[in-house]
Amino acid sequence: MLSSLFKLFGLKHNVMNNRVVSWLIKNEQFNAHLVNYQKSNELQKQFVQYLPDRYTANYSLYNKQTGFFEYNDIKKWTAGFYENNVGDLSRFLALNLCIDQLLEECIVGDIAEFGVFKGNSAFLLARFAQRINTNCYLFDTFEGFDERDFKENKETRFEQDFSGTSLSSVKEFVGEENVVYVKGFFPDSLAQIKEVEGLALVHIDCDLGAPFKAALDYFYPRLQKGGFLIMHDYTSLFWPGAKKAIDEYFKDKPEFLIPIPDKSGTCIIRKV
Repeated sequence: MLSSLFKLFGLKHNVMNNRVVSWLIKNEQFNAHLVNYQKSNELQKQFVQYLPDRYTANYSLYNKQTGFFEYNDIKKWTAGFYENNVGDLSRFLALNLCIDQLLEECIVGDIAEFGVFKGNSAFLLARFAQRINTNCYLFDTFEGFDERDFKENKETRFEQDFSGTSLSSVKEFVGEENVVYVKGFFPDSLAQIKEVEGLALVHIDCDLGAPFKAALDYFYPRLQKGGFLIMHDYTSLFWPGAKKAIDEYFKDKPEFLIPIPDKSGTCIIRKV
């Protein structure tokens, strides 16, 4: 036990350090931190074990090709929303793989996200836009649900209103290079920007049925062939309005919905 702790903390094995570490072992608070550290290490090991081969064993080859994925992005993905996003790393990987595919096929176009919250996925989309030198449009109230959303929100099983954010905090987190922030109630907020066409990737995470329908009405026709449309909360069962809006919209479209096994029930289509 002691030798392991010495190695863990980089201590030399001497009498004084022996006493210090012995005291730490008896300290309840320290033990709690140590248990959490060990659990964290186990989670990291499990996470690395199930990473796609291109991000592990073939990472050097991958970097010579698209080379978009960065391990440091995992910290930003979970920042400020750790409890939710640490369990949603499969969605983080799915976003990276979609971006890889667009880069490999040289599909270039603007990026859009509707439902930004703290910016945990927006920063990744912004970095993609910077890579291909296009715009990343971020649509949100940046204040949580609008008053007009409250009626539908009360009819769901989920009570969070996502008000713990602001435009300034998201700008600080995501940055402003190649990013267009569109603040306001969607679709009214579209009046702030010029017409957007030829989108390469759209990420919708607005939770509620009416905003989801409005988003699909606007973004789907403007998504270019081969572009990805990534939709949150399709299978989560927290937001029945979102699933209903998606099902109704795509019942007469040529694309099929592909569910992703992530925490929040994402589904994806690719424009044909």
